[in-house]
Amino acid sequence: MIESNVLLREFISVIQKRVSHKATLANTIADLLDMDKDAVYRRLRGDVNFSFFEMAVIARTLGISLDNIAGLDTEQCKSIKLALTKHIEPTDVDYAMFEDYINTMKFIKDEPDSKIMEGGYLFPNYLFFDYEYITRFIMFRWSQSSYFGKRLPFHEITIPKRMRDLQKEACYYARRIKSTTYIWDNRIFELFVSNVKFYAKIRLIKEEDVVLIKNDLNTLLNDIKKIAVAGKYPDTKNEVSIYTGDINANANFGFIEAKNIRISLVRAFLLNSFSSLDSLLYDEISSWLLAAQRLSTLISVSGEKARNDFIDIQREIIDTI
Repeated sequence: MIESNVLLREFISVIQKRVSHKATLANTIADLLDMDKDAVYRRLRGDVNFSFFEMAVIARTLGISLDNIAGLDTEQCKSIKLALTKHIEPTDVDYAMFEDYINTMKFIKDEPDSKIMEGGYLFPNYLFFDYEYITRFIMFRWSQSSYFGKRLPFHEITIPKRMRDLQKEACYYARRIKSTTYIWDNRIFELFVSNVKFYAKIRLIKEEDVVLIKNDLNTLLNDIKKIAVAGKYPDTKNEVSIYTGDINANANFGFIEAKNIRISLVRAFLLNSFSSLDSLLYDEISSWLLAAQRLSTLISVSGEKARNDFIDIQREIIDTI
């Protein structure tokens, strides 16, 4: 396996060759990353590492393939980065990975053509992080299976304040992206509810906590209805399109796009994601999402009957808890 410091040195070497004049390179990077030149020089000297997002923006603008630098890029074999974060007892490294993800959205939030698209059978973290007990339940499920988990009962799952602040910040900046499209499996609530009922049955979730999760689900559903009726987030007025259909996938696929960056995302292990800057993988994921969109039903803005049917069915499912 290639060491990360070797890749960073190679990345710095490549961008120095692409923009040979040192002062011009520093100015270019400073402008791209909205960063002072002292911070840029520290990165170019290797005193501070470029983050994944910083490398993504630079590579996209200068036409550099990070996969080629790593020696991993072939036409049908694309390298990806897995953000494998410890969500229980996180370290500074885990926080740094989460902050890098948020910085991506911070950087593009004011761009007029920024967009997020995600499809699958899991609630998007752009939404569920706003709901504490839904978030705790997903962290609980993660903890039951992850190598890094503690297999704790639900009532012992706690979210450190720093992590909770970052979760809310992720939702805050996601709502500031100009256009968002969600394509959800029709069973999205049913699958979640069946998991809650299972863990309650084997007594890993107390009855009083089940009630709190149920309340959060009803609040989420009410908020989804408001967003769908308006076709916008209430606070930012940015556009949101919601589709439902028979997605029939065992993962969530998505992307983040703006002027200088296109990141493909595959949601894995409930809370983590694989990411890639490869253009072919981006085209493949966006093609898959657009195909799923064509076969799904729009329930935001104009799809009133379909929206009401969807909301009513989800309400009945939640009431079975």
